Formats: sequence, C-alpha cells, structure tokens
Amino acid sequence: MAAFRWCPRLPARRLGMAVLFLCCASLPAGPEAARAQSPAGSSGAADAFAGALALYQDRLYGSAQEAFADFRSTFPAHSRAPEALFYEARALLAMDKGAAAARRLERLQAGYPAHPLAERAQLRLGRYFFEQGADEDARRTLRRVLSGRGPPERAPEARFLLGRLAQRQGRPAEALEQFRAVSETYPDAEAAPRALYQVASVHLQQGRTAEAADALERLARRYPEDPKAGSLGLALAEVYFDLERYGEVLGELDQRRAALETQSDRARAAFLRAEALRRQGGRRSEAANAYQRYLERFAGSADTRAARYGLALLRYRREEHSRAAALFARVAEEAPDSAGVGNGDASADMRERAAYLGAVSRAEAGEAGAAAEAFAAFVRRFPQSPRRADAQYRRGRALLAAGRPAEAARVLGRLRPGEAPEGFEAAAEARYVRSRALREDGQNAEAIAALKDALAAGLPAEMAAQARFERGQLLLGAGRPAEAADAFAAYRRQAPEGERAAEARYYEAEGRYRAGAFQTAARGYQRYLDEHPNGDYAGAAQYGLGWASFQQADYAAAARAFERFLSRPDARARSTYLSDALLRLGDSYYARRRFAEAERAYARAEGDARDYALYQTGQVRSRTDDLGGAVAAWRELVEKFPESELREEARFQIGQARFQQERYDDAVRAWRALLEGGAGGALAAKAQYSIGDALYNAGRPNAAARAYRAVLENYSESAFASDAARGVALVTEGDASFGADSLNALSPDAAAEVRFRRAEAQYQRGQTDAARQAFLRFVRTSSREDLLPQAYYYLGTIYAESGKYREAEGYLRQVLREYPDSDRRADAAGRLGALYLQTRGDPERALDAYEQMQAFAASDADRVQARAHYGQGRALAALGRSADAEARFREATERAPESPIAQNARVARARLYEDTGRSEEAQALYRRVAEESRGAAGAEALYRLGALLLEQDRPEAAVEELRRLPELFAGFPDWIARGLLAQARAFRAMDRPAQARRLYDRLQNKFAGTEEARTARKEQEAL
Repeated sequence: MAAFRWCPRLPARRLGMAVLFLCCASLPAGPEAARAQSPAGSSGAADAFAGALALYQDRLYGSAQEAFADFRSTFPAHSRAPEALFYEARALLAMDKGAAAARRLERLQAGYPAHPLAERAQLRLGRYFFEQGADEDARRTLRRVLSGRGPPERAPEARFLLGRLAQRQGRPAEALEQFRAVSETYPDAEAAPRALYQVASVHLQQGRTAEAADALERLARRYPEDPKAGSLGLALAEVYFDLERYGEVLGELDQRRAALETQSDRARAAFLRAEALRRQGGRRSEAANAYQRYLERFAGSADTRAARYGLALLRYRREEHSRAAALFARVAEEAPDSAGVGNGDASADMRERAAYLGAVSRAEAGEAGAAAEAFAAFVRRFPQSPRRADAQYRRGRALLAAGRPAEAARVLGRLRPGEAPEGFEAAAEARYVRSRALREDGQNAEAIAALKDALAAGLPAEMAAQARFERGQLLLGAGRPAEAADAFAAYRRQAPEGERAAEARYYEAEGRYRAGAFQTAARGYQRYLDEHPNGDYAGAAQYGLGWASFQQADYAAAARAFERFLSRPDARARSTYLSDALLRLGDSYYARRRFAEAERAYARAEGDARDYALYQTGQVRSRTDDLGGAVAAWRELVEKFPESELREEARFQIGQARFQQERYDDAVRAWRALLEGGAGGALAAKAQYSIGDALYNAGRPNAAARAYRAVLENYSESAFASDAARGVALVTEGDASFGADSLNALSPDAAAEVRFRRAEAQYQRGQTDAARQAFLRFVRTSSREDLLPQAYYYLGTIYAESGKYREAEGYLRQVLREYPDSDRRADAAGRLGALYLQTRGDPERALDAYEQMQAFAASDADRVQARAHYGQGRALAALGRSADAEARFREATERAPESPIAQNARVARARLYEDTGRSEEAQALYRRVAEESRGAAGAEALYRLGALLLEQDRPEAAVEELRRLPELFAGFPDWIARGLLAQARAFRAMDRPAQARRLYDRLQNKFAGTEEARTARKEQEAL
C-alpha cells in the first residue's frame, strides 16, 4: 500500500477510492475463480460472462460495464447475475463513477441479500457514502456490516471508517473507541496500522502529546515494516500541519530529514516545508525559495501543482501580479492528477481557484484587456462555480478599465436584481459599476436608473455616498435639476465630512438655481462661501450668488456678489464668467438706477459681450437724458457688429431716442428705414405701432390711425395688435370714418378687437357702467371666440365689484361652461371661488370652484396651480377640515415656493396651527415669512407673530417684534395700524400707560378714520 499522506487542508488524496479499488481487486478475478462460484450454466451465458470479465481484466472498464449489464439483461436468472452486478459496480468505480456504482451495490444488497458478495458490497457502499460526505447513510451502512453474518475480516475496515466518521463529526471519544478496537482486537488486520496512526492524530488534535507519542511508538514497534512506521517523522509533520502548528512541522522535518529514504517522502517533506513557511507568515522569501527548490528538484511529483499554486499565492501577496498570473494560469491549465496521486475533486477546485486568481492578478497588474478575457474564460470553463458571479462582476470592471464600456454594461447587466446569484455580495456594487459603464458609453438616462437600483440594493456607506454624488451630476446634466439638488443634499447628509462634501454643497445650490428656486439657491451659494471662502468653487459660487440674487430682483445683493466675483484673483481666468459678470453687474446697477456705475461696468466688457454692453450703454444714457450719447452707442453697435442679434433692436432704439427728443419725423424715418431694411416679426410690428404713436404725438391723428390700422392689417397676430386696436379706438373715438365700423369691411376681426379694447379701456379708466354696456354690446354682436370669454370674464368681474353676485356668477359660469379652450377658465373659476368664500359664505361651493381652477390650469402653470391649492386650503379651513387644509397649503408652497402665494399659504398654515393649539409651529412659520417676504404676507406674519406673543402673555417679546412693522413694511398701512394698536395693548399689559397713550395718539393722528383709530380712542378713554 502506498504511504498514507494525511493533509486535508492541502489538496486531498483520493485514498478512499483507491482503497475501495484495492479491496475490490481482492475478489476472484480469473476464470477458475469465477467457475468456482457458479454452476457451469449454458455455454452462451458462460461465454458472455467470460468475455465481460476479460474486458475488465484488460482495464477496458467502459466496455466491461456494458458487457456485464448486457449479461444481466440477457440472463437475469443466471446464478452469476449477482457477480455480474458486482463487477459492473467495480468497472464504474474504476471510471470514477461512484454514484452509479453505489446504485449497483445497493441493488445487489436488495436483490441478493444472502449472496456472499452482498456483505462485501455493503462495506464498499459504506465507504462510498463516507467519501461522498453522506454521513448518516455511511454510519447506517457500516453498522449493518458489523451486525451482519459476514466473515470477521470486514469488521476492522468498517470500524476504521466509523472512527474516521466520528473524527470528522467532532466526536473524538467515539473515534478513539473505534480506532482502539481495530488496533487491539484485530492487530493483524490491514487497517490496524492506520487505526493506530489515527489514534495519534486524535490525541494530537486534543493537545494530548504524550498519548499521541505513545500511539506512534507502538505503531513503530508493532509494525516496523509498515510504510507508516518507516516515515514516522513525515507522519508527525503531516499531523502538525493539519493542526496549523507550522513551527513544529518545520522542527519535525529537520529532525527526521535523514530518515526519509524514498524520493516521494523527500518530495513530500520539501513541499510541506514550503507550505509551512508560507503559512507561518513573515517568511515569504524563504517560502518562495523553498517552492522554487521543490519545483526544480521534484518536478512531476504528487504535489507539483499545489507547490506551483502556493508559489503563485506568494507572488500575488507580494504584488508581483504578472508573475503570479503566469503561475496561476499554468496551474489552471495543467492536466488533472491521475488516480492514486491526488483527489480529483480537490485538484479540480485548485484549478478553478487558480483560474480565478489568475484573472484577478491580471486585473491587479493593470492588464485590463487580458483580465477581461481571463474572467470570460473562467465563466465559460466553470459555469457552476460559486465564484462565477464575482468573476462576471470583475470582468465588467476589467472591460470598463479597458475602455469598453458598452460591453461592461452588458456583462454587468446580467447581475441586476433577480439575476445575480443568491448570496452574491457584490450585486449592489455591480449595479454601481454598471452605472459608470453606461455613463461612459453616453447612456446617461440608463446610468441614472442603474444608480437608483444600486442605492436601493444597499451599497456600502462610502460607495453609496459617491453614488449619490454621481447621480446628482447625471441628473444635473439631464436637465433634472431639482432631483439633482436632492441627490447632492443626500450625499452631504450621508458624508458630511466626505472629500466631496464642499463640491456637493456647491452643486446642490446650482441645482436649486436651475430648478428656479432662486432664494434657496442663494442661501446655498452663501453657505458654501461661508464654509469654503477659498474653495475650488468659491468663484463659481460667488458668480451663482450674483445670478440667484439677480433673478429675485435683489439687485443690491446681486451687485455685491458680482463685484466680489470680479475682485477675485481668478476672475480673469474665467473669461466667460468675467464678461457675463460685468454685464450682470451693469444690469444690477441699471435696475437700481445707479446709472454711472452701470455704464462703468458695461465699459469694461470686451469680446463677444461688447454688443450687449453697447446696447445697454445706450439704454443708460437714454435714462439719464443723454440721448445724443445713447444714439452714439447704438450707432457704434450697428456699425461694428453687423451680425449681432441686437443690431435691429439698436436701430429701433435710435428711432425711440428721436421720439423722446420729440423729433417725431426723424423717429418715423428711422422706423420706416428699419421696416424697409427687412425687419420682420415682433420688431416690425413694434416699429409700425411706434410710427402710429409718433404720428399721433406729432398732431397727425389721421396718419396715426392709418399706421395703427397697418398693424391690425399686417401684424394681426402680434402682441401689438391689441395696443393698435386701442390706438384706433382712442384716435377715432367720435370719428366714424376711422372707427371700428370703417374697419369692419376690411377686417371684421380687427373691428371687433377695436370694440373690445374700447370697452377694456373704459373699465381700466374706472368707467365701469360704460364698460359694462360696451361689453354687453360686444358679446351680442361679436363672434371672436378668443375675445368673448374675456368679455364675459370682465362682465362677471364688473357685476361682482358692484355687488350683483347672481349676475356675476352667471357670467363667470358661462366662461367655464361654453369656452373649454379659453385661458380665462382658470381665472374665472378662481374668481368664483373667491365669490363663494368671501361674499356668499359658501365654502363647499368655493372648494368645488377652486378644484375646477386647478383642473383648468395648465399642468406647468405653477403659480396658477399654487393659487388653486391656496384657495382650496382656505375653503377647507372654513369647513373645519384642518388636516386637509394644511395639506393644500403645503401643496401651494411646494408648487411655487418662491412666489408670493407661497408666503400667503405659509401664513394661512400658521393660522391653522394657532387655531389648533400648535403655537410653537405657528411662531416658527410667522417668523420665516416675516424674514423672507417684504410683501403683504410678511407684514401680516409679523403682526400675527406679535399678537400671538401678546396672547401668550409675553408683552415684551410682542413689542420687540411689532415695532419692526413700520420700518420693514412701510407700504402696508393697514397692518402697521393693527401693529400699533397691539403694541399699545402690550404696554398696557406691562403697566406702562404713558407709552400706551403715545401709541394711541399716533394711531388717531396718522390713521384717522380707520377702525383701528376708533378702537384706539375708546381704549385710551378707558385708561
């Protein structure tokens, strides 16, 4: 028997199958033996059996197996059928088909339980179950062997296997009992030396060194000729190795080196030395040298593949990735070990691991293309490997690194939710890497979706933060700025100290800006500047702050921001930003009527921005009555920038300057020259309309009327048609030759427009009765479908203002009922809602009207939608449905967060909180509105905050808030009056009557005739 090598942590030996084969070989193998076991039978059966047996003896196992199977099929009742079944199982075992062999052996036991071969089959089946890890089947089968009537020589092997089974299952006492029974009861059995060896092994596992030594000494004394006794040092080294006591492995090998006589033992000792050095740690160089010596001296030995694999691992851990990859590749491609040398399953597992690590090494070496191909080959070669999913993932990464993003995305796409193997830990990371591949391939929408999937799958924290940042970038580039801003905010929340937190702060503000949330954007830009005044994005943030302030019409803040940007050292390097910042700085000063500073800013603009700067310079000079200078600037633009989009507008402005100089004829000539030069579109309509204005101011009404009519005739679809109709209505009032009736034959639509505009002008001048009559005549005689709903809307408004609510309701409902395509439907529904809520006290119908308003408004008309939600909230509050009302107020705020209606909604929500006892929330909202709004909502919020504090018996705090009303909201006297009255009451509560009297006097003097003044007088008299 070959020397036993027990080292389960190394590639396992196929000793079990080999022993099974050797035990099977002890059966009768020749014709004489076969004849001894069976009657002669017919000559055909004998010949068939002999032929099958001959094939078996010639090691033609496949043909032998088929021949024995044919024999059993042809002669099922023959006395040698059990023997044929047994030999068929032996042939299958020789072909390494253990499962099929086990089925034959089970059939032998079941079909021929009394046959002598059945007992032998039972032992072989027990060994098969043991080797396959079917522990319970093995235990049951082996115990049947011990309890059967078979010869006693089978008991030692059965007990030995039961001992090994108990040892494997962690039952050392039972294992020792079985092994001792073999060595003591059956000392002459073939299994006895192996049993003693396992006794030593169990003791060593238990740390009982003395008992282990005693067992090994008995082994040497009792079986001096046994190969195990002759290589005792190697055996001990093997045991120490299995126990991971690598220092003792090395010590044993050094001590017993001289006693190792065979080449195979010396080879094994050399391999164990290299493995122990590698696993001991800190001795990688010695281990590498030991592996190298082994491969040079013992090439072709049993452990050659494992040695090469160990050396490859060392190279890999020393980051010698290219050398490691070459070694791993060789291990993976070497032929499987032959039977009797190594365990086939372990050998296959090593080849699989080597193929995988070889691909990993290629990737670590930066050989992305080669790594991708190696991982692809691994997946094809080992389709059932548990590493297959990871290999696919790494293949995708390698393809991406190799500049092949489309292929990477396809490969990684196979690991999406529901497609990745269960337990694959990198599934979320795979989706993240796939998003990068899609992004590099230009598939940004798909990349955004992949990042969402990756985050939902549970990325590690650091990777999740990075994914949110990248998703923000993609969303920003895809024109989805609000979502992008949310993604950047999520990144900051998850990684507040992350390396890209500052960048995320900037891009969050940028996203808010692009989404139109300018106030929020401005706060974000300022926060970035406060936290990172010298950050990489400080210049861009300063520039963005300027634009966000500009968009809010906060021109003072915009000018400060643009000035700070322009004063930065890096501003000159940002040439695009520089020019635009100069223009916006000029515009900010222009809006604040600081014309000198504006012109200086425009003068600094250069390059492509110069034409706009000249145009605005003309505007500045025009506003400062330097019309000559304005004309000079515009002429410079016309002459120097013939391709500028502003050139025709500058020519128009030259005519406008002449108009302002009351040089009407020059203005008319300039505008006519503009028209004759080919100007078209809105500018042409404006020029034609302006000619009418110039002629009218020049005292030439008939010529003006003709000019206005030319607008109606030639530019009837322009924005100036309505103004031209008003002009005709004004100029020809009382002159039928130029009035609407005279236009009727030429253009009935233009005539209708003139009649409508006359009525509209009367309403706007406060001539409501005349306007009402004119609108009534218009709706009776006109067929202009675009103007009729507006006329009905005006009629509804006029009747509502005059207190005739029934008539108002009828006309407004007519707009809703008869003109489904009119833009006035939403306005009409909103006015109906206000009518029902404020004058009829009917919140149910008001709610219906505001819901109609929401339905009629365009989906992207955010402010109209916000007004509808606000109206619904007020109606619901009047119905006592506070929770629903609060939800509508929130929707109004979210729909148009920067609009005045949003502030009104916040005030309304705060009043709800106040009414339901949520005082702290009410105060917080009032404070917010008072800080953010400088309109009526802000004034109301500040007053209500003071009143709430006074109601809470906090008069000092109330006065502190209320005294700010006149300064911050000077344009809202009603709220100032209420605030003064509340302050007086606060001083009375503090027992400071003198100050209360001063405030009462101030109220009566400044706001005489108001309800607050009358109340102040009564309260003052009561002091």
